[in-house]
Amino acid sequence: MASRLRSLIGAIAWTTMTGLSAAQTGIPKGTQLSPGRVTAGAGNFIVIGCVSRAEQSTPPVFVITDSRPKPPARYRLEGDTDLLRLHVGHTVEIGGPITPAADARGGATGSAPTLTVQSLTYISRTCVKLQ
Repeated sequence: MASRLRSLIGAIAWTTMTGLSAAQTGIPKGTQLSPGRVTAGAGNFIVIGCVSRAEQSTPPVFVITDSRPKPPARYRLEGDTDLLRLHVGHTVEIGGPITPAADARGGATGSAPTLTVQSLTYISRTCVKLQ
């Protein structure tokens, strides 16, 4: 009987500690996309910045503003709109290839280049200006 009680108490303590550490990370479950985590190079880029919705259009257009370079860099995001919608106003790290902006004739325009989201890592629920 005492052995069973000790096992039960141990199981409860382990479950509580595991749940606490997962809850303290602050990362909402199901709001990250990191299949193998993209690394810079070989055509992939890493951008850290604030996600926002560019305009009230259908389908929605999301952008990320990386405040590390001077002037800040802005990229149009192409990826899962439901996932991106969850991160509006958040600071995230996004990895993937960048496609330069082009007009209908194939020339460069003043619009933002497109970053295809292959990985997304949540950093903060607020947008912070990174130095």
